Amino acid sequence: MNKTTRDEVISDIAKVIGPLFEQKGFVQKKNIFEFHDSNTNNIYQYEILLSKRRGYFSLHLRLNLFNKPFMKEVNKVLKKVWLDEDFIRLDGRSDEMIKYAMKIRLSDYNLGMVTDWRDFKEENESLADFNDRFSIWVTAFNDINEIPNWKAQLVQSVLFTEKWVSDIQSNPEQWIIDHTIYQALYLLKKQNRIIELNEKYNYSLTLYNSNNELIFFYKYLTES
Repeated sequence: MNKTTRDEVISDIAKVIGPLFEQKGFVQKKNIFEFHDSNTNNIYQYEILLSKRRGYFSLHLRLNLFNKPFMKEVNKVLKKVWLDEDFIRLDGRSDEMIKYAMKIRLSDYNLGMVTDWRDFKEENESLADFNDRFSIWVTAFNDINEIPNWKAQLVQSVLFTEKWVSDIQSNPEQWIIDHTIYQALYLLKKQNRIIELNEKYNYSLTLYNSNNELIFFYKYLTES
């Protein structure tokens, strides 16, 4: 049985990616490398999710984007939704479950995340070719040395992260509009881009069979 600990594996990973991230202003906090963009209040995270069961490790790399000041404003509108008796009645959950869900929703400052790194596949690259060169983002192993070119793959994950951050920083507001729903609606309303707001809302409705929260969010967002 593999006696290597979770912390030891994270340390091995950090030894590879740490110096590269530090050059870009990222700071390590346990299993997370984090960068604060003071110009936008965006917080970018590279998260190492690692668990161990029956002697085998399960690894998942994840990218997170947070913006607490912006999301606080979005959540002010969302709070009105979760206090609306009509919404609560339509939701149908118990009072206890409503309170729990409300607490989770209103303390969420996430703007976006990457959980599937296949989004970084080149336009003309086959999925098989991509997986051959980069599969470490979600994998299981007994010993990390079992992963082909694991250090090179980790370096590639840093390069992908840099591209992700760069794409967002090139136009943060447009990224929000293109990649989010509630946040995009709030931003479009704030910028008084009403036609685009309605287009975004109507398109978002087509993504779900039923989304009462979205309908009520739009109602409170546009009432003033």
